[in-house]
Amino acid sequence: MEAIEEISYKGYEIAIVQDDYPQSPDDWGDDENFLVYDTRQFYVERKGFDPDDIFQTMQEGKKLFDGYFYFPVYAYIHSGVSLRLSRWFPGLPQGHNEFDVSFKGFALVKRQKGTYTREKSFKIAESIIEEWNDYLSGNIYGYEISKNDDIIDSCYGFYGDYEKSGMIDEAKNVVDYKIKNSLKKRISQLKTWIKNHVPFEIRQKEILEFS
Repeated sequence: MEAIEEISYKGYEIAIVQDDYPQSPDDWGDDENFLVYDTRQFYVERKGFDPDDIFQTMQEGKKLFDGYFYFPVYAYIHSGVSLRLSRWFPGLPQGHNEFDVSFKGFALVKRQKGTYTREKSFKIAESIIEEWNDYLSGNIYGYEISKNDDIIDSCYGFYGDYEKSGMIDEAKNVVDYKIKNSLKKRISQLKTWIKNHVPFEIRQKEILEFS
């Protein structure tokens, strides 16, 4: 993968790359907070949560659907899909016409401890839509750690701004761990050689290669 950014750290190279094969948020198996949507261009299904049934519940003025707070979601479909959340009954978003915008979905948040009020649940719903928009726009990243042009570790699936996601700090922690672990092994090896009277020249060569 082509690096978006490269960071040199303690003799290692950390490459920030775009995740070309990310998991959909729907693949995470979260049964407490999720999205449903039903259009030809964008479809997200959850058994027992038909958008038409939820819409009927909304028309009746009920605040819960099967124990879940629900929030209307728009899809702006134009060379891709972008989602927008509404607090209650939807109105057409500003700046788009009816041919651009679809309303046929909901973000659902289970009513339970921590999300007992609609206001608290709305914040969870906002994070659901943010994750989906990152996924739909390809705003998902990973890191690859290499030394001497050999990739020795990697991790992907970081959603959103990679500089704020903690991804770079995680990569540096991996490097620190590898250095610490490698140092322990070298020290153990050198102690064994000293015990077995391995010539100093060989031991010195190993120390120089490590440094």
